[in-house]
Amino acid sequence: NKVRGIVINTNTNQILLVNYAELFMLPGGKVDEGETDDEALRREIVEESGIEIEEACPFLQINSYDKNYYDRKSGIINRLTRTIFYIVETTKDIDESKKVLTESEKNKKHTISFVDSDEIESLVENNQTTNSKRKQFDREILTALSEYKKLIKVKKKSIQ
Repeated sequence: NKVRGIVINTNTNQILLVNYAELFMLPGGKVDEGETDDEALRREIVEESGIEIEEACPFLQINSYDKNYYDRKSGIINRLTRTIFYIVETTKDIDESKKVLTESEKNKKHTISFVDSDEIESLVENNQTTNSKRKQFDREILTALSEYKKLIKVKKKSIQ
């Protein structure tokens, strides 16, 4: 199981975006054994961005079945993955001094920055990577952003 966050900087209205192994994704990752989804999200966001989050609101679950998925430990497998997406609001900036990247993240040029949501869609759609996991990651991020935008529209309508 995985968790990912749509981390919005409320000062700029920009969303935190990760570029790792030539893939664009929202911050997050695997839920470790004995860890809750919420704990995993908090840990992953600090490790990737140095931002300690206050509140996180789950809003979307995506289940993916990947046939012939290459797993670093097991080789080729079929797998079902559940990813929970959270909405996280923050006023904090990326804190390089608190980031804890793995060797793999360092070697595969992990970067993170706040980006306008429309720019994220363009970056994802125009990414020229040959990474075999692109289709899966693109589908996830574009679906999550689309659902987030729908939620924002509904919120705005209910306020009016």
